[in-house]
Amino acid sequence: MKKDLKYIAILVGCTLLYVIMEIITPKPIDWTISLASADKNPFGAYLLDERFEDVFNTQTKSNATIYELQDSSYQNLFILAQQFAPSEEDVNALLERTQNGHDALIVASFFYGSLADTLGIATEDYLFQGDLFDNLEKEDTASLTFTNPVFANQSYFYQRNNTQYYFSEFDSSKSEIITINDVERPILIKIPWGEGNLYLGSTPLAYTNNYLVYKDNYEFVSHAFSYLSESDIHWTEYYQLGRMEARTPLRFILTTDSLRWAYYITIISVLLFMIFEAKRKQRIIPIIEPLRNETLDFVGTISNLYYQNKAHKSIAEKKINFFMERLRSHYFLASENDPSYLDKVASKLGEDKDDIVELFNLINQIKKSDHITESQLMTLNKKLEAIKF
Repeated sequence: MKKDLKYIAILVGCTLLYVIMEIITPKPIDWTISLASADKNPFGAYLLDERFEDVFNTQTKSNATIYELQDSSYQNLFILAQQFAPSEEDVNALLERTQNGHDALIVASFFYGSLADTLGIATEDYLFQGDLFDNLEKEDTASLTFTNPVFANQSYFYQRNNTQYYFSEFDSSKSEIITINDVERPILIKIPWGEGNLYLGSTPLAYTNNYLVYKDNYEFVSHAFSYLSESDIHWTEYYQLGRMEARTPLRFILTTDSLRWAYYITIISVLLFMIFEAKRKQRIIPIIEPLRNETLDFVGTISNLYYQNKAHKSIAEKKINFFMERLRSHYFLASENDPSYLDKVASKLGEDKDDIVELFNLINQIKKSDHITESQLMTLNKKLEAIKF
C-alpha cells in the first residue's frame, strides 16, 4: 500500500509541476480565425464587441438564426462570419425585415445559397487571378478605401492575404459600392431592399482585434457602421460559432491550454494506474507442488522388498512394534503383565474387548512362531488397520 501511495504521489507531483510550468510559460499567439466576440486572440472580435457602444445606443448578442430573430425589435442586424450560407427560411426572414425598413450589415468572405442566388452576388480571391495580382508588385500590404468623398483621402492598410476577397458579381444598377481595395474591386456594397438596406462586406478579418489596434484602422470599422442607423444593433454569431449552448465546466477546461493538458494527464495517469494495479492484483498465482515425503517412499520401497522376499515374520514384527510403541507413547500403556492391561487398551482405543483379546492372541502367536504365512500377515494387518488411534 505504501508503495502504491508513493507512485500516486509521484504522478500527482509531476502533474502539478507540468501545470505550473504551463501557467508561467508565455503562451504562443493563437492565430486561429474565430471572429468570436469573446475571443481576445488576434482574429477574435473582442474589441469590436467592447466598442459597439461608441456607435450605437444599445447592442445585444445571441447565437440565434435570422428566422428565430424575425419577431425581435432590433433596428440593425450584424453578422460576422467566414462564410454566410443561410437557409431559405433565414433569407426570407432577412429580406422581409429589410423590406420593412430595417438594415443589416453582413461581412463574410464567401456568400452561398439562397441569398447569393436572390441577390446575384459572388466573391472571389484575387490572389489567384494573375491579371490582377501581377500588377501589384506583389506587396504584402493592401489598402482599403471608401468611395464616399467625405472619406476619400483616407486609406486603411491590412495584410494582403487577409483582405483578398472582393465581390466579383453583383447588380451594379441596383447596388452602391461603398469601399474598394487597392485593385479597385468592391469589398463593401449597399443593396437597397424595400425600405431598408443590405450592406455586404467581403473582408471579415478587418473587423478583428489584430487590425482594430493597428494605427487608424478602427476608423474603417466605424465608418462602415456609420451607414446604419444609430438606434440599436443585434449581433448574431450563429453563422460563425453555431449554437454554443453547452457552457459546462468541462468546456471551460478544454478551451484553456493548461487546464486541458492537466485534464488529459490526469485521465491518462488514472488509466495507467488502473491498468498496472489490475495487472498486479490479477496475476496468476503459480501452483507450487508440495514437497514429496521421501520417507514414505523409502518405507514403501523397503516394505515391498520384504514382501517380495516373503519375509512375512519380519514385516509382522515391525507392524507389531509400531503398534505397541503407539500404545506406549499415546496412551501410556506399557506394562503387558498388568492383569487389567487388555481392559485398559480396549477402553483407551474404544474397541470391543473381545476384538482386543483376539488381536493380542494373534500377536503372541506370531511372536512365538519362527515363520508365518501370508494369510496370517494379512489378518494381522487387517486387524491393526481397523483400530482407530
